[in-house]
Amino acid sequence: MLRKLIDDLRAIEDAGERGAMATEALEQVKALNAEVAQIRQAAARELKDQGQTYKQIGERFGREGHPLHFSRIRQIIQGEATGRWAKVARDEKDALGNAEDAD
Repeated sequence: MLRKLIDDLRAIEDAGERGAMATEALEQVKALNAEVAQIRQAAARELKDQGQTYKQIGERFGREGHPLHFSRIRQIIQGEATGRWAKVARDEKDALGNAEDAD
């Protein structure tokens, strides 16, 4: 599904239109990413409430032979953001806080 979107974007001949459509796609992907993360968090919490361990949940959520680490499952359940997007969000929050302090 996403691969087709990328192929369709690349096929747009007009660079301006291609760039505008790519911007729109990025905004939608970012919004959808948050929704998908909420779905995963709810599923992890449900499995934990059913008595599964973080390790068991990680085995179910990862690819075969590549489970998610139990500490990552704990972070998902607790709603802790990690990785590049979490850093971007923290940096934006810090920048807003500093701007408010300057007022």
